[in-house]
Amino acid sequence: MANDLNSAPRIARLAALRYFSAVAEHGSFRAASESLGIAASAINRQITNLEIDLGAPLFDRQRGRMGLQLTEAGHILRARLRSAYNELRIANDEITAIKGLQRGHVIVGVNESLAGDIMPTAFNQFHEQHPGIDFDIKVDNTRALVGRLRQGEIDFAVGYNFPANVGLVFDEAIPLHLHVVVPIGHPLESRERITLPDLARHKLIFPDNSLLIRQAFDHAVRQSRLQLNILVETNSFDLILRFVASGAGISIVTGHSGRKASEGRIAYIPIDEPQWGSNVLACCRMPNRSLSIAAQAFVDTIRTLLKSSVT
Repeated sequence: MANDLNSAPRIARLAALRYFSAVAEHGSFRAASESLGIAASAINRQITNLEIDLGAPLFDRQRGRMGLQLTEAGHILRARLRSAYNELRIANDEITAIKGLQRGHVIVGVNESLAGDIMPTAFNQFHEQHPGIDFDIKVDNTRALVGRLRQGEIDFAVGYNFPANVGLVFDEAIPLHLHVVVPIGHPLESRERITLPDLARHKLIFPDNSLLIRQAFDHAVRQSRLQLNILVETNSFDLILRFVASGAGISIVTGHSGRKASEGRIAYIPIDEPQWGSNVLACCRMPNRSLSIAAQAFVDTIRTLLKSSVT
């Protein structure tokens, strides 16, 4: 252990690394100063010493419209620090766990449509058993969640249609079929199945192109050459369901996401279009990211809930 400490690089200036992280997060020395309660001059001095140790600038200090920007070296250090902070947090949780799962912090990313449905239920179940665990929940689309996983910003993610070719580890993956969602009393409500041509006859409230469900839908539409009447496009599934419940139009969703929020006002009908295939609801993480005991316990809770939500 003594040899390990003696061979530690001079970069291991704890205060300087803390100040660097704050400046990188807030985008300026002044904002970092206000957040930390440390003089901006002291922060600048520590980071300058850190840059001397590294032999490379971490920030582009030229004034301009973009403000303070990380250099390539700064981006590398920030990414490595995120991993290091995560390992320290896990070590803290594991030491605490020696006395039981009493404390800990979990950072999870989730699609919006799940944030208002599955996530509160999972949190309440978990919190009853482990009241000392606190959470940071990031709501984003699937593409952005993959980015957060790669950057080490979240422990794991829960959402739809994660790509299979980016090296993610899937703790749970459940195939789901697409549904049309209509307001109660709509002419399509009594149908057992709905086809693509059926949608062309009605006003549509649709996910925008940032969501994978829309990309899959557009592929099917191009093959069919149908003309659709899209009234509203949005990246918010909650807003889509509110529009549908108001009678403004109909939409498509994966599974029965959001059904509790609009219970009694909308109906879900399966789409009978084999070429669309199945969408996948999954819980996943990066293979090189260790999960704390608290995070792994919450993953187990999520897995159980995902299975029960589609049965």
